[in-house]
Amino acid sequence: MVWRSALAALVVLLAMGAPSAVAEPGRIDVRVLVCHAAAEAGAVDPGCGKLHGKIGREFRYESLKRLSERSLSLGLDQVGSVVLPNGKRLRVRPLQVDGDSALLAVDVEGSVKTDVRVRKGKSVVIGAERYENGKLVISLEPRW
Repeated sequence: MVWRSALAALVVLLAMGAPSAVAEPGRIDVRVLVCHAAAEAGAVDPGCGKLHGKIGREFRYESLKRLSERSLSLGLDQVGSVVLPNGKRLRVRPLQVDGDSALLAVDVEGSVKTDVRVRKGKSVVIGAERYENGKLVISLEPRW
């Protein structure tokens, strides 16, 4: 009987359009944010604000602009991909998910191939590719 009440509450929340904070059971959502860090003077795009706070001391740049943002919903061992602005492909594959961390295989065509462990609620940053007069900076933020 308790499960019926919980199910009814869930249906009401979904009908109200409540945003999903976590991925579907058995899946992991990976938010992929691609920004361009450049040496020329400029501003920090508000879409890259959180990223700027993480990389401000590690990368040299004067401007940071959001180029794309996408969410991939993946099962374990399922490969998701995003075409980067330079034409190369970023591939992400969840290898393992436990209570407080996820292990992701990350491959940027022709340059980066690594496995990264990301704690719940955190993100990992990859400065992967030269692009125009700067560098592409990729943030991966898994949710489950």
